[in-house]
Amino acid sequence: MEVVEWLKCYRFAIKDIVSGKREVVGSGYFDELERDFRSAIHAAFYGPEIDSVDLLPECFEAEERSVPYTPDILHLVSGRDLFGMVLVANTGKISSFEYGPLCSINSTSGEVDSTVAPNGPCQQQNRHGGRFESDTYKDLELHICGRLVAMASRVRPNRNTNQSQNEDTEDVIYVYLIPPEHATCRQRLPRILLGTINGMGTGPEEGSCDVYDHNGVQTHVIMKHRTLLVKHMHWYHIGDEVSVCECRCSRARLPPSKFWLFEPRCGMHDIGGWYVETFGRDKKGRTVPSQRHWDGLDANFHFDKKLHPAMYLLALAYRTLDIEDARLRRQSIKDIVASQMLRVVRWCKTRVLRA
Repeated sequence: MEVVEWLKCYRFAIKDIVSGKREVVGSGYFDELERDFRSAIHAAFYGPEIDSVDLLPECFEAEERSVPYTPDILHLVSGRDLFGMVLVANTGKISSFEYGPLCSINSTSGEVDSTVAPNGPCQQQNRHGGRFESDTYKDLELHICGRLVAMASRVRPNRNTNQSQNEDTEDVIYVYLIPPEHATCRQRLPRILLGTINGMGTGPEEGSCDVYDHNGVQTHVIMKHRTLLVKHMHWYHIGDEVSVCECRCSRARLPPSKFWLFEPRCGMHDIGGWYVETFGRDKKGRTVPSQRHWDGLDANFHFDKKLHPAMYLLALAYRTLDIEDARLRRQSIKDIVASQMLRVVRWCKTRVLRA
């Protein structure tokens, strides 16, 4: 991969350290110092080990795609290990599948009982087919450990001027869980509605958007804000006396990958991404890092106020697409202005030469 000249020696040294070809022998002070340094570099390069494939790490990275319109929007990685991805659905609109409301879990068998509804809100998406060329309103899929876990559909806001100002003026994201026993079936895929997110793309750059459960009851709020060179998304549960941050996503602005100290893991996801942290409470009520169950619904889902991680990750993917689309639109305007200025300069040169 491309790298600036003065970093080539550094990256070569890093590869030598992480490969473990040379072991430090001796018990002197500098030997211990070098051993600790190599251990720190190894830990920073590979990251923490994934304790269980049934639980998402309590903190991990979501690497953004660097090439627009490639299907893999986010790569979920822990260190150098890829354990999941969010990508554009390749099976058409979600409205062609079955879906059902979030249902109870059989306490004895742990199976999900769902009923199929005849029509759904995602069918509104058909009204807008083909009018938007970017991926911001396309259906998305969440894959973890090679299995389809959840899908999401996004409905455009209704811009009908005859309606009231506050009616249907926000985009809506519908997130559906795929039961594990149907994850490999693409025909009439049964789905469980986890919840909806309103106003992710139509709200202000710094503001909030609402999260509703399968019954239409608001349970969480997402705060979008930014600090110097860093964008943030914080998820808070509402209804308690003190709102606790349930998930925190941070996206720092990075220089081009050719200036990175560590070589990018993937050439098509080398512009940085989001750092995702999930939190819970211990027995003493303190907020601590917490892993999340992703494989279906666990038995405590209806008693646990925390959201399924698919809600975080699919919303984060749509947020990434919104940022990408805004960047491409700005770049397009710059290209148009530059081309027009070039035409003016050429015309002026022609007039001068003729004179």
